Amino acid sequence: MSKKNLHEELYSRKLHKPNSFLYGAIRGLGILIYKRKYGLNFEYIDDPRNEEGPIVVIANHASRNDYLFSGIPCYPVKFNFLAAYNEFFRGNLALLFKVMQLIPKRQFYSDSYAAFETVRLVKNQKRSLCFYPEGLSSIHGANQPCAPGTGKLLKLLNVPVYSCVTSGAYLIQPKYKFWKKERYAKTETKIQKVFVPEELKKLSPEEIEKKVDEILYNDDYEWAKKNHIVYKDNKEGIAEDLEALLYKCPKCSHEFEMETKGNRIYCKHCGNEAYIENDYTIHPKDDNCRIPATQTKRFNYIRIKEREEIDKNPDFTFEVETTLGVIPKNRHMRPGETAVTVGTGKLILSRKNGFSYIGTMNNEPYEIHISNHDLYTFIMCYNADIIHFFYKGELRQFTFNRKGMATKVLILQNELHRQCGGEWQMPSYFKYDENECFKD
Repeated sequence: MSKKNLHEELYSRKLHKPNSFLYGAIRGLGILIYKRKYGLNFEYIDDPRNEEGPIVVIANHASRNDYLFSGIPCYPVKFNFLAAYNEFFRGNLALLFKVMQLIPKRQFYSDSYAAFETVRLVKNQKRSLCFYPEGLSSIHGANQPCAPGTGKLLKLLNVPVYSCVTSGAYLIQPKYKFWKKERYAKTETKIQKVFVPEELKKLSPEEIEKKVDEILYNDDYEWAKKNHIVYKDNKEGIAEDLEALLYKCPKCSHEFEMETKGNRIYCKHCGNEAYIENDYTIHPKDDNCRIPATQTKRFNYIRIKEREEIDKNPDFTFEVETTLGVIPKNRHMRPGETAVTVGTGKLILSRKNGFSYIGTMNNEPYEIHISNHDLYTFIMCYNADIIHFFYKGELRQFTFNRKGMATKVLILQNELHRQCGGEWQMPSYFKYDENECFKD
């Protein structure tokens, strides 16, 4: 007898309301554990607990613990949460996700099961829903554009929509330190009503998505700087491993020569050096240092420079060796495991020919080819060393030998998609202007 296919089993479930006792217990445990660690603070501009019928809560996606920042303040409203598909195959989460009736969603992929169950739960079962329109947790501490389809979903559900915008969550466990110990300080969550059904009917999906981008925008680095929030780093060094995100020097633009140690970030090529304090403020070593004022602006600088390279070269192509991984079908993944390795090959990003993987899978030749218009982004779900996307409904994970390479590949694909006129464009508040990165 063949082993049970976990993928088929997951998509055969008919979802219903989460277990009330367990939901309340998780909320109480979350307050007990995280109230002090995360300095939880909730500000109600409008109170979703006063609504009589189902509601939708949209929230910025800053960390793996975002369910705390939206679930706790809205209780006793209980949500069915949309969650990343791959998380359902982690052995330490699978049973909890099942009991809590989370809805699996393949990010940036047309997922009919997730859409059907979401609509059925809200429209037919009168359940409340919480989801994160960005589709993936923040890479660099500020928002990414909401995923296409967000406006259509909100129009279809046509119930009151509230936002939970949290500041500080990313800095507790930034992407480049995902597997390391958390940093403790404080978080602030503002809750308010942002759409009513009558407004959703009048607005186009594109208008709704533009408003969602504006409503949810938050830059944790600017917030910490403004409020002088100091983070405890367990003596690991606030800058260590940051080169996994900030792989390009803002002075000489050389790549993969950044080095971090303690609170120091340094370019081995040109000597550009700065220090990062425990409130995440950046201090140049001397007058010769060229450094953006925040890490968000430094990440934006990299995006702008990569876009410049694409725009000026009609034949732009980037190639890198990679390892291919997939989610196992017949067992759950162990703690720390994100996929099983099934092949190696070459990942190619081309302005003319789109994305390609040419290599092996399970000891057989294997290729993937997708146009830039159809591939919006890779997903950096766990840390800054791993990216994945969904191809024909199945996850394909890529890992690289060089720190910072996963970030470069992700940014390049974002900008190749945008350069060819794809629908997942940066919001209007983002400017492709290098000078903006060096303004205070």
